[in-house]
Amino acid sequence: MSRTETTAALLLRSVDYGDSDRIVTLLTESRGKVAVMARGARASKKRFAGALEPYALIEAEIALGRGDVGRLAQARVVRAFPGLLGSLEKIGVAAAALEIVRETVAEHDAPDERLVPTVVRFLERLEESTPDAIDGLHLGFALRLLALTGHAPNLEVCGRCGRPAPEGKAALFSPPVGAIVCQACGGGPRKLGGPLRMAMIEAQGRVWDQPDERRTSDGLGAIEAFLEYHLSRRLAGGDLVTQVRAVTRSER
Repeated sequence: MSRTETTAALLLRSVDYGDSDRIVTLLTESRGKVAVMARGARASKKRFAGALEPYALIEAEIALGRGDVGRLAQARVVRAFPGLLGSLEKIGVAAAALEIVRETVAEHDAPDERLVPTVVRFLERLEESTPDAIDGLHLGFALRLLALTGHAPNLEVCGRCGRPAPEGKAALFSPPVGAIVCQACGGGPRKLGGPLRMAMIEAQGRVWDQPDERRTSDGLGAIEAFLEYHLSRRLAGGDLVTQVRAVTRSER
């Protein structure tokens, strides 16, 4: 029998299995992204009390063997983010962000110790964000995560000829190329204004979580198009946020 170990973790997905079990995907501090079976999770209130719900930092006791799916022995909530649960818009953005984590972090990769703290920091900042700052935070997180996972788009030099874009100037972004493309090389369908492009470059580093009015929905749309192309499918999170905003605005 495999030995268990305890690690900080975040829930990325939960799927019911059989009559009482669940298969959960976790982003863990010690093992990266893993899939584990939570036996009796839908019936047991002791081993998993509230810990298999999204938007919380948990302490998970896991055992990983040679198979694709390990075992979750027990879990408990270490930190919740109740400020998210009072806003449908924040719940939607949190779900969209965790979807990006789930789709870009590969299973069995060596764990990056920065990933879990980065997601926790995002949930912290989202919890306290005002409505007009949410898109900028979402974009900043997406760019930082893509940088940490090695999928960051190239926003500084032409992806075809390698010519640097003038600092602070607008550029044309091509989602299929995953880079800006100069006009001499055909350009791209997404125009990134100079201030926006510089803010996106900076967000790939450590300043992603700071408020920045330069980060606009145009940048978020470009990143969503980039992810759609390279993942070969449209992520559900962006549509979810749009639908939630339509509902909340109609109720005002």
